[in-house]
Amino acid sequence: MRFQSWSVAFTLLTLGCATQPTGPVQLRLLAFNDFHGNIQSAEPSPGRVPIVKDGKAEMVDAGGAAYFASLVTQERAGHPNNMLISAGDLTGASPMLSALLNDEPTIRVMNRIGLDLNAVGNHEFDYGRAELIRKSIGDCQTRLFCPDDSFMGAAFQYMAANVVDTNGGKPLFAPYVVKEFDGVKIAFIGVVTSETPTIVAAHGIAGLTFLDEAETLNRYAAELTQQGVRAIVAVLHEGSSVTTETAIDGSACTGLTGALNDIVARTDPAIDLFISGHTHESYACKLNGRLVTQAGNYGRMLSVIDLSLDRAAGEATVVSARNVPVLRDLPPDANILAELQRAEVATAPIRQQKVATLSAALTRKPNAAGESPLGDIIADAQLAATQGLGARIAFTNPGGIRQDLPSDSTKGDPTKGLAVSLGDLFAVQPFGNNLVAMDVTGAQLQLLLEQQWVGQPEDRKPRILQISAGFSYCYDDARAEGEKILAETMRLEGKVIDPNTTYRIAVNNFLAGGGDRFVILKEGRHVVQGGGDLEAFRDYVAGATKPFPAVSAGRICRK
Repeated sequence: MRFQSWSVAFTLLTLGCATQPTGPVQLRLLAFNDFHGNIQSAEPSPGRVPIVKDGKAEMVDAGGAAYFASLVTQERAGHPNNMLISAGDLTGASPMLSALLNDEPTIRVMNRIGLDLNAVGNHEFDYGRAELIRKSIGDCQTRLFCPDDSFMGAAFQYMAANVVDTNGGKPLFAPYVVKEFDGVKIAFIGVVTSETPTIVAAHGIAGLTFLDEAETLNRYAAELTQQGVRAIVAVLHEGSSVTTETAIDGSACTGLTGALNDIVARTDPAIDLFISGHTHESYACKLNGRLVTQAGNYGRMLSVIDLSLDRAAGEATVVSARNVPVLRDLPPDANILAELQRAEVATAPIRQQKVATLSAALTRKPNAAGESPLGDIIADAQLAATQGLGARIAFTNPGGIRQDLPSDSTKGDPTKGLAVSLGDLFAVQPFGNNLVAMDVTGAQLQLLLEQQWVGQPEDRKPRILQISAGFSYCYDDARAEGEKILAETMRLEGKVIDPNTTYRIAVNNFLAGGGDRFVILKEGRHVVQGGGDLEAFRDYVAGATKPFPAVSAGRICRK
């Protein structure tokens, strides 16, 4: 007994004198963005990505939550210190499988995968503050996806440093999160694009103020530095665009231009890394010596970032960064498949309702003037639905058209036509907007069209509104901003638009609230709300008596 006591004492003494580890702490960050509720694993959703195989580029199927989960598991292996991070738009503008159940399936899937943080994106506000908070804290709303009568909400942390209550100035969610790995602290500050009020329906952001991204990041970087945190990561739902081949290995960001470039240039050097989103691009490169990443969209890619944290100084050094496609050569995660099966059973009766048969697919791809066949049809549908409210012209925003119709025209027998389901229509227009009729003058109509170019960065194309049959115009984009529309070409049913005459138009409630910077629509008079945009689309397609044209109708011309 005395020998055992001596042995234990010696062991404790030895442990107490053991040399503490002095090398750097290795941390692996796995990041993605703009998932938009794309939990499906069946082809063709979410889509294809380019890879290089045997020295040649080819397109391969990628994405799907079950495969995404398997890749995350693979990349976590051998890296005990790791985090999974989303840079916003985790939900919103989602396919029917998730959206019909208020995106609860996406939250449950991400809880199973082990998401740690999500910086809110603009689409998180599509259904307003209350619904976003409900997603974060729980409370089963659909009952369809709650067999245990309980939706527990997000097991991960939402962040929103630059989204504050308009009255009190308090952030909607935590501005930052601090994690500790082997005694070394690292902070993550979450921000969303300050343009959110211009790209989300007004009711979705009521009572909220969106602050400048760089100023907010600097404020909290200073606060964290005072707390002794030296490793800081910005997780922001804003990005840049790729104009030429951009590095994905941490070298220089050649050809990367846009909002992220400006934000990085204005932020405190204390921020080591920028995990970005919003522009649906893919890059992992260095801007002015600091790493910026983005992983495409829809869960088709994963950024794998390895950091080295200095134990003494607490500083972070980027070791490597790469974007890995979510290929379907890994076994799909069984737990995720079970969640998907639940959602599929619950939504199948609605999703599979056949609406119509098309003789040819309708594409949302614009022609040189910015007009698309699908955009024409949607605008016509919205005019048809609002003629009872007096509308004579309908406008719809191109960003609200999310897929071709149908999204996969390769399936089925083309000789028998292409079957279109309600699920297909929802994939095209997933926002649940309502239609609005209002009066504007001819002068305001011209200003509306001029605003297609307002506020657009040089690397992004103008937002060409899709217009209904009977209205037409031409523009010259070589002219100065505000002078691009050729007024003499603006015609309704063959007659030139009179700047002093009042015209009744139809738009969705997103545009009516000034969305996409079409602020002139906020001046519309005698505003009356109509039905839903999806219902208008469904009724128009279902009631078609002749084939839809597969090419644009020439309503817009570019000089």
